[in-house]
Amino acid sequence: MADKLALILVLLCCFHQEKVFANLPKLQVVTEEWVPYNYANQEGEIVGRATKKVREVLDLAGIEYDINLYPWARSMKLTRTQANTMIYSIYRSGDRETMFEWACPLMRPVRQYLFKLKNREDIKVASLEDAKKYVISIVRGSVVHEYLVKHGFEAGINLDITADPSASQRKLLAGRIDFLLTTEYTMYETLKAIGVNYDVVTPVIEVRNNSDRRACMAFNLNTDKELINKVRRALAEHNRKFIGP
Repeated sequence: MADKLALILVLLCCFHQEKVFANLPKLQVVTEEWVPYNYANQEGEIVGRATKKVREVLDLAGIEYDINLYPWARSMKLTRTQANTMIYSIYRSGDRETMFEWACPLMRPVRQYLFKLKNREDIKVASLEDAKKYVISIVRGSVVHEYLVKHGFEAGINLDITADPSASQRKLLAGRIDFLLTTEYTMYETLKAIGVNYDVVTPVIEVRNNSDRRACMAFNLNTDKELINKVRRALAEHNRKFIGP
């Protein structure tokens, strides 16, 4: 009798879960490669510290979803043009505020620095203004791309724009650029993955614009409102229980 009761409860649970999925559209989730937060491992699975949390939150919300990894500009375009699409990890800025529906925070503030090769003693900067004399590699359409353009940096002059974040590390090591704007953790993990010691680079100045911001999840404006609310509630519950990433 106990076994039958347990089976009935399992079936009811499955029926309820299917009913939840049936009432809500499937969520298309997109992201970019940003080691160690969101990236594809050697098996092609999308992993990372932020990805782990996103999966936990969406599972807690009872949301059916797929996650795909694209260059940042394409992920942004998909999120802005396709209903029931969510992007992570994305900084919430004034320019982006009305473009999306938001669920925050996904991550704690992350400090970003201008990194140079340690042996580049010819590079001397004390401020972001000084850095305009050099070339910085950044990801197209990223929040730091927007920030630097606002502060007078220009593509082809002092900005090297890329869709592939891993290309920036290779350019820095080859001396083709002067600076790479990223986090300490990301720099360490990326260099480690290609067998290069972190000691070959050094952070020069912190770009404070990003350091006090938290990355979030953002939804296309035409995303199902109940779906968004479920994710927001699940994220709030997750943040109450856990710290990170």
